[in-house]
Amino acid sequence: MSYWRDRARTRIAQLVADLPETASLADRRKALRGKGWPAHQGTNWGRKMWGKEVRAHLARHGDTLGRMARNEPMLFPDHIHFPFRDGGANG
Repeated sequence: MSYWRDRARTRIAQLVADLPETASLADRRKALRGKGWPAHQGTNWGRKMWGKEVRAHLARHGDTLGRMARNEPMLFPDHIHFPFRDGGANG
């Protein structure tokens, strides 16, 4: 597992440790918002992992807004065409 992911999970655990198990989703968001610096220290990869782990934590506690919570793959609109997916070598 990645170093940054471990740091993000550890920081999330620290921030929500005082919250009761029945805390609302809004309380969890408030506890995590803007407090990720010790986990990512401003690095690009660290910020990506912080965001991903926060979304995963919120999804585990009832967030249904994000794609991660709905477990949906990213889909492109119908008007975007990928010729390499048609199966032909020359498109």
